[in-house]
Amino acid sequence: MIYAVLFPFCMVLFELFALLKIVRDAMAIVTRSQEAMRVLMYSDLGDDEKEVLMRRGSADIFKATLRFALKFAAIGAVLYLLFVLTVTLLPDLKEELLESLYSPVVIAVLTVATLCYAWVRKAVVSGLRS
Repeated sequence: MIYAVLFPFCMVLFELFALLKIVRDAMAIVTRSQEAMRVLMYSDLGDDEKEVLMRRGSADIFKATLRFALKFAAIGAVLYLLFVLTVTLLPDLKEELLESLYSPVVIAVLTVATLCYAWVRKAVVSGLRS
């Protein structure tokens, strides 16, 4: 029973990650950090030019990190609201839900189920596009 209740949480988490493009934001942070390191390596640039480029780069990294954090906070808020709704509708499952959040078996089963969901979703979406 607990798996049937928790699986929608996993689906919502997966869909929000895809909808909000979390991976793209993470890659943007990594890319901007690498660009900043390359600027430091340039021997052609003077210290003043490097400083200007580093300030600009750090502002970009800060914006990307803030956007990334806000998206994570939004996902957390949605999942919390889903948890509150579930506990409101099924109050008997509250303790079992909380205990399952740190159960390795439940986490492993839900991870495999979410990977299967992602695989099926990808097949369906690519089938609809062709």
